[in-house]
Amino acid sequence: MSKSIDIKAILSNNKEPRFSGELSQTQLTQALSWYAQNRDSKDATKYAIEYFKKKLKIPAPEALKSQVGTFGFICRIVSLGGVLNDSSATWFNETIKKLQEEAPVVKQATVTASVVSIQDHIKRKAGDCIGELEGQIDELITTEFKANVSPYATMTGMDAKGAHTKFIIEHFKTRRAEYDDVLTTSDPDVKEAYSNFTKTQLKKLIAYCDQVIVDGMKLAGEAVKTRKPRKRKAKSAEQLIAKLNYAKDFAELKLVSVDPKTIIGASSLWVYNIKTRKLGVYQAADAAGLNIKGSTILNFAESKSVSKKLRKPSVTLSEVLKGGKVALRNVLNDIRAVESVLTGRINADTILLRTVK
Repeated sequence: MSKSIDIKAILSNNKEPRFSGELSQTQLTQALSWYAQNRDSKDATKYAIEYFKKKLKIPAPEALKSQVGTFGFICRIVSLGGVLNDSSATWFNETIKKLQEEAPVVKQATVTASVVSIQDHIKRKAGDCIGELEGQIDELITTEFKANVSPYATMTGMDAKGAHTKFIIEHFKTRRAEYDDVLTTSDPDVKEAYSNFTKTQLKKLIAYCDQVIVDGMKLAGEAVKTRKPRKRKAKSAEQLIAKLNYAKDFAELKLVSVDPKTIIGASSLWVYNIKTRKLGVYQAADAAGLNIKGSTILNFAESKSVSKKLRKPSVTLSEVLKGGKVALRNVLNDIRAVESVLTGRINADTILLRTVK
């Protein structure tokens, strides 16, 4: 890990960090956390204006006054020698372009219009949404997680569509993984970098990322529902499960997968990943029940379909296999572990524990 950030300065909360070379995503998050806790929106605006005048050598656009928070702090980081990684640099450069486009246009004798592809438009719009959502993380940190933020309202307010949510979801899956790693890592550098966060605060940041992912998937699902459905010939249960890749059994815990055909139309499916030791449940989105396409579970409620890592698999799995419908409702609630959002993907490490009709 690069030592480009003065860790002691950040822990002391009174000395601005210095930078040298490219920053990892962890280091950038660490730096932004310091600025969010030690500087305000006026400072962010000041940093942004200075960046335009001193680094870009152009007057600061009028729209810059409304662009505060993360963008201004990143301007400061870059001005002090920090080099952004690819994903952060893309968002930063797109924000600068957007601000310049919103500035008053000066008429010239000849204007050459650049052609922007549809994909570029999608990425730019997704980048704007990601910037706003990252700003909500700053707001949560500065208000000690008391701020009332809504990723879904932010995305719909910016008219984000299914094409945009693909990039938004991927970004926050990466961000979530970083926070999750901090909770489980034994790396002293990583622990020191995030030592200004408690475990409770990190779990709240993970929960926010999960909410962005769930809301993004919801928006993508709504976009699909608005399309005119194409009539398809109904497939048999054998055809639906033909390409399903799953673990037939697991001798260590004496587990055997149920017949995958029972998943079709089921109200819930319990799964266990033998590699990660995570127990999960897919809850059907409606009365039609669950379905299968390839190795993916379909028609499940994203917000209710979650998983948790088990400390004593043999005890908990026994409860799942033997418990009635009422007992199953409390199995995951009783597990003290970080909750993860299920994606629908089934692989060779997944045991199909139980289906409930």
